[in-house]
Amino acid sequence: MANEVKNSDSFERILDDLAQGFGTSERLAANTAGADVFVSIMKPKVPKRSGVDEKIHLRDALIKVPHANGSVDVGFSSKSDKGYIGRFQNDGWTVKDKTGKIHSHVPGKHFWEETQNEAKGKVGQAVAEVLKAEMNKKVRGG
Repeated sequence: MANEVKNSDSFERILDDLAQGFGTSERLAANTAGADVFVSIMKPKVPKRSGVDEKIHLRDALIKVPHANGSVDVGFSSKSDKGYIGRFQNDGWTVKDKTGKIHSHVPGKHFWEETQNEAKGKVGQAVAEVLKAEMNKKVRGG
């Protein structure tokens, strides 16, 4: 039976690395992988207008915004001025004339909610795979 741990310095370094957890760059990499999955599921669900000449389509205005804390937001770019259109398309709207008289209600397509439901496990899996790879690097010392 062994009375000592060989390479104890290396083992202690691995434990120290693991105890530090994940840094901002590792969280950003993991969250970006999750956001990539979310965007890939959402893009085909975004309603496509036909017969309208647009400079930029709502689907093309879908962006990922990384933050200094390692989080990543998904939304529509402010430069495209398409966020409000996405909201109308997703939630629906009530049609009113210039006098304020209500004519009808256009139901929403709820593509954002559908994407959230469909992406739940897939986004988590993508994030977990990146974090697992990062943990393996810490354990191997690379």
